[in-house]
Amino acid sequence: GYFVGRSKELEYLNISDLPDNLNIDSFLRGLGHNRSIESLAISTDIGEDFKSLGPFLRNNNSLSHLTFSCFDIGLQCARNIASLLGLRSSLKSLNFGSTDLGDEELVEIASALRIQPQIEELNLSGNDIGRDGCVALGSILEGMRNPNLAALDLGYNDIDDEGLHALVAGLINCHKLTSLNLNGNALITGAGLRSLSTLLRSDHCRLECLHLYQMNMDNDGVTVLAAGLASLSTLKKLNLSNNRISDQGLQDLVGSLVNCNIENLYLSHNSFSVFGLRSLGALMQRTTRLTSLWLGRNAINDEGLECLVEGIVNCCSLQTLDLSNNQSITAAGLTSLSTFFRSDNCCLEKLWLWGINFGDDGAVALADGLMGNNSLTHVNFDSRGITSRGWSAFSKLLCDTASVNNTYLSNHTLVEIGGYRNVGNPSTIVEYLKFNKLQNCTAAICKILDSHPDIDIEPLFQWKLKCLPLVVRWLENARSYLGNVNQSTEVFQCRQLSALYKFVHGMPQLAVDGYRGKKMKDIQSMSKKRKLDETL
Repeated sequence: GYFVGRSKELEYLNISDLPDNLNIDSFLRGLGHNRSIESLAISTDIGEDFKSLGPFLRNNNSLSHLTFSCFDIGLQCARNIASLLGLRSSLKSLNFGSTDLGDEELVEIASALRIQPQIEELNLSGNDIGRDGCVALGSILEGMRNPNLAALDLGYNDIDDEGLHALVAGLINCHKLTSLNLNGNALITGAGLRSLSTLLRSDHCRLECLHLYQMNMDNDGVTVLAAGLASLSTLKKLNLSNNRISDQGLQDLVGSLVNCNIENLYLSHNSFSVFGLRSLGALMQRTTRLTSLWLGRNAINDEGLECLVEGIVNCCSLQTLDLSNNQSITAAGLTSLSTFFRSDNCCLEKLWLWGINFGDDGAVALADGLMGNNSLTHVNFDSRGITSRGWSAFSKLLCDTASVNNTYLSNHTLVEIGGYRNVGNPSTIVEYLKFNKLQNCTAAICKILDSHPDIDIEPLFQWKLKCLPLVVRWLENARSYLGNVNQSTEVFQCRQLSALYKFVHGMPQLAVDGYRGKKMKDIQSMSKKRKLDETL
């Protein structure tokens, strides 16, 4: 405690598994003199000694994060923590995630939060908080004057409709709230979502992130929620995955998001057909902000994917697309993606196709569609069912060895194909992707050096000797990349001499004429100089 208290550089401290012979009171008294710690984590119940942390909490203006984790907070422990939090502090973040907090415990802790209006982040996820806990928290927030709460996480608790209704009354008073997480509270029905919709329509609501994963809401719930979302222009991230939403719910949702600046939309593990995906595609045509779209495990088939592509082909902002576990997608559906890949609007960087066994035909369709695309960096899928035919298509995409020009025009942006970090890929694919992790121009040079040991110069003969200086300069530049292709300097020098020999051998008369022309120019220059000297 003495050394911790005197430290001016210590920024993080975790109190955990204290030895039995430790004088905890002395340690905490020493800790009370510290002014540098910014984040404190407590991973054990220290009983009445929580109160001894008071001087540290009150006097350390650097402390902004306080976390309780890895132990169950009972009622007496909650009272001790509440006694600690009853002191004014500089705390910005409080974390009680997965500490077995129940309603009684939260009632005690919430009573102390009225002294901490400066708190910006409050994590209460993974506990047993129900109606009474939400009533207590909502009442405290409602009574605060200008609370700073910006992020509230209540995911995976036992909140019901009445609890959410009481909580919303307090959240309406939190004008700085930008993130709300209610994931996994399956007891909330349409009535609770109607209360939430009231929050979304309130004059001061500025929510940017709304997490409602696994809420069991179905189409009726989405329709109720959509009424509130239509008024929320600040929303950037919405998670409605795993909610039994079908086409009707998706259509109502799309209608409400037209005026939002939505950037991340999570709709995985629902059930959409052609009709719903067509309405989603229409939204994609109108939005200019959407950067990620998650549609995994939605029973999407080839026809549905084609309808979606009709919309996203005009979307100039989409960077991440997840279509994983839509097992009805075949090579025909993947072929339709080529329209999007080749469009001028495409800026897609990550495409996830996990859990789709599309085989060689799908691999060929995907590789052919990616020809000419320069935005994608990651295309991830399960490689089961893909044989040498499918991998050959990807090899040609990454490095077409038919000619130097074809190699130069190959794909140099993809860095991951198939499994995570390219695990299980053929060695040639791994090698080409390794080159692609270098800069675009560098990747092309390395592939040419690696795939063309004897560079074909003949196509350049049509420009006669005009290309010779360019070839010499390119070879000199390529010398600095030999380490990437494991090629010795001696071998490379032979390649340089071979290229120059081919020029001379292919156009001997031009080479001789060029040499004679240079000599004649030198003679004429000397003659003019001599005449000028005689004149003077």
